[in-house]
Amino acid sequence: MSSTHDVFLEGPHDESRRLVERTLVEHGFTLSLASDGSTRATRGTLASTLALRAFAGRAQLLTVAVQWFVDDRGRLVARIVHEPALSVLGGPVGVVRAQRAVGEVVRALETVALRRGAP
Repeated sequence: MSSTHDVFLEGPHDESRRLVERTLVEHGFTLSLASDGSTRATRGTLASTLALRAFAGRAQLLTVAVQWFVDDRGRLVARIVHEPALSVLGGPVGVVRAQRAVGEVVRALETVALRRGAP
């Protein structure tokens, strides 16, 4: 089952989006633009996940989507969506590792949001 986390950011939307993207890159993700306008963040590779399974560490394939929209108060919202389907390739340890990694990224993004004055 997917996990979804919303991060609300105050301030200019372009600047907020760059801060979110920079935070993802600092956590080892490579970014690309999806056809629906969301940002796809990928870390690790399928090959290393299949070969190393529970021992893949940061090389384990982890993909999250960042959906962008504006709430009714004019704040930019970065919705972090993790579909754990590929995490199972790393076995039970891989699933836990992926959940932990997504949690770390969300906490880092919430810290960025707090620095910008969002609740």
